[in-house]
Amino acid sequence: MHFYGLLLFAVSLLAFSNASTLQGTIDEKKLQLILQEGLKSKDIVSLYYSIKGLKSINVAIPNVCQEIRGSKYDLRSVEQVFYLTNAAALSGCQNVLTPDVMNTPTQILDKKDATLQELYYAVYSLKALGKGSIYDKEDGLKNLIQVLKKDDSPANYGYLFALCEHMGCGDWSTSHAEGVLLAADESDGKALHFEGGLPATSMLLSTIARAYKSQKKPSPLTAEQKLKFAEYLLSRRSVNSPKGAALLLEAAYAVANDEPTPIAITIKGKKYVTAETDNIEISITDLLQRPVKGLKPEDVIAQSGTRLADDVVVLSKQPLTQRDATTFVLNLNKIKSQYGLYKIALSAGSKTASLNVAVLGEIQVTNCEVGLGDVDGTTSPKITNVPYPEELLDELQADHMQKLSLKFTVRDRQSKPVSVQQAFVRVGDRGREAVFVAEPDNAKAYRVELNVGAIGKHLGHQSGAYQVSIFLGDSAVSNPIAWDLGEIHFKFEKEPTAVAARSPAGPLPEIRHQFREASPRPARAVSDVFAAACAAPLALLLLLWARLGINFGNFPLTLSALVFHLSLGASLSLYGVFWLRLTMFDTVRYLLPLAALSFLSGHRLLRRLVRDKQSR
Repeated sequence: MHFYGLLLFAVSLLAFSNASTLQGTIDEKKLQLILQEGLKSKDIVSLYYSIKGLKSINVAIPNVCQEIRGSKYDLRSVEQVFYLTNAAALSGCQNVLTPDVMNTPTQILDKKDATLQELYYAVYSLKALGKGSIYDKEDGLKNLIQVLKKDDSPANYGYLFALCEHMGCGDWSTSHAEGVLLAADESDGKALHFEGGLPATSMLLSTIARAYKSQKKPSPLTAEQKLKFAEYLLSRRSVNSPKGAALLLEAAYAVANDEPTPIAITIKGKKYVTAETDNIEISITDLLQRPVKGLKPEDVIAQSGTRLADDVVVLSKQPLTQRDATTFVLNLNKIKSQYGLYKIALSAGSKTASLNVAVLGEIQVTNCEVGLGDVDGTTSPKITNVPYPEELLDELQADHMQKLSLKFTVRDRQSKPVSVQQAFVRVGDRGREAVFVAEPDNAKAYRVELNVGAIGKHLGHQSGAYQVSIFLGDSAVSNPIAWDLGEIHFKFEKEPTAVAARSPAGPLPEIRHQFREASPRPARAVSDVFAAACAAPLALLLLLWARLGINFGNFPLTLSALVFHLSLGASLSLYGVFWLRLTMFDTVRYLLPLAALSFLSGHRLLRRLVRDKQSR
């Protein structure tokens, strides 16, 4: 049963549409459930988008005034005020608002460096409160354009288009919309979206659509642009928040209501036919699963059907039967006895799509032979015939010097030899198994030869009885086969234990780490000569001091001079101690404070000497 489920999953992946039609649709009912659940939220953002989304699809909204009153919001944030006031306006709950809700939007309009986003929130907050026009059309547009020049991102164009919708400057929006559309980003050559993701894309598509509609101008979107924007929206259809659902619906309606609308041609339900069933249901809808306007039943035609195995055309110009507004039925009675995969070229008006369907056929195994023979082929193998679906009557035995061979043929209901996509032979028990691929020869007979000694490593060299099974499957087969041939007793050579055999009995000797022995020291005479050479400069210094005399007359009797010479002497002494007993790290730790003291006192001493010289 599990194997059959995997087969159906593989068949479900066969249907595909070409680049001129959509790859799927948006489930409006699923988004409606998300929006209705959002009405229970305590977050004002979720409440606003839930109300807005349900209003856009004409779903009745219950009384949510208490929810709006008890929601969480910050009156100091103009964005939060926007959500609050518009949620109240959409649901008719303005009576829950307090007078101080106007303070923040009013302050934003007086703000010199306000952004377009802030101005959008402020204007539409006051509009929701019934304040009417906020900006003068001419001067207001000039000021907004100056703000746009500071940041001309797609999102800011969307805010300006929305403000123009409020101010009545839709002609400016239509004159700039095409340029904005050209700035959309393309993903994998299949989808278009704007920088900023779904929020920016939804706002721009909806505001542009409303602007052109108000100006009574044809849509600026080309058929290719609509298709690619729709593909992007399909990639976001797994949204799970009220905000995502509302934005997705708003953008989807903007694209779907733009005629000619992109359409989706998909297989509805099963994607295969069998000997008992011969119909394939095909769904033809717009992005929102609505019927395609102007599509006539006689315009839906299967232009051709081609068998993928040999490119033979099996049907041509076959009309489909309309079952309801969005469902059309393709009858494949003519080819349901011809097992295989087929490509159907379908046209719906001016749109075309290619769909792959499978004609599932039944298969059976014939001429199954199980043979045991020597690996070197010195003797002819002993052949045992096993009729499907029976098992071996005698228990066969094979050792590591033999090989097991299987040969069988796969046939369809007409007893014609066929090839399948998956043919495996399994050898195993509950704990261990080995799976081998069976390959067909020129006569389409499948063969597998198993060297018993070689398969021992896959089974842990554990001799015993193992079940031998054949598995056959194909995406165009209605009865995948899992056939247990029976048990065969294998006797494997014992696993090599060469390493263990070389190991002596009893515990091994303890491993001790030993450092390299020290190199021999040089002769005493060499050491003495080297030490004398090192001491020669010091001896020369003492000799010169004794002959010339030491002049202490110019030694400055200051604290800095005394500290400098003492710290310098201590540093030299430290080197001697390092040579005798200290480690390098201990020496560095002691040397750092001495070096700092020598540097500071020496710097002060030099400054004093220079100052005394200049005074003389």
